[in-house]
Amino acid sequence: MSLITGKCWVASGYVMAYDIIVQQVWAWAIDPEENSKWVMAGVDEAFNAENAFKDQGYTFIVAAHNFAGGGKSIEHVIAGLMGAGIKAVFADSFARLQFRNAINYGLPFVTCKDIAKGFTTDDELAYDPTSGKIENLTQGTTFQSPPAAPFVAEIEQAGGLMNFVRQKIAAGEPIN
Repeated sequence: MSLITGKCWVASGYVMAYDIIVQQVWAWAIDPEENSKWVMAGVDEAFNAENAFKDQGYTFIVAAHNFAGGGKSIEHVIAGLMGAGIKAVFADSFARLQFRNAINYGLPFVTCKDIAKGFTTDDELAYDPTSGKIENLTQGTTFQSPPAAPFVAEIEQAGGLMNFVRQKIAAGEPIN
């Protein structure tokens, strides 16, 4: 897995799944392009317009505890984040169901203690999934997260669980 760079958006507080993808979008098909149009509309009024979050060009989200918790385990959340250009989310902790959805879709949800204290919205970051190193290039600080587990890294590299399974089947390899 290679180095990922880009700018971050920092959540100012607890971010619920219900707010990442607002309820009127839940009935839509799971489609990253469509689901991304209203990402974070319930979190910040500034994003309550079509493509308002996506148009900011964020690559990362930095949050505190239980990111994407307190709600349904709808996959629209992960599809929408990916459609909006998010390549990784860093937080102290994540909601279990959305954490698993993120793995299934190949979106790194990375736990790192006190990560939200070290970033400001629009800071430039560099993330190395292999080592777990997260650098704030704007502020010159570094955080260390656990590296991605090998199985999770394989799923991410394949572009999600379904692609991973398809590739294994096509290659005649066992799925461990």
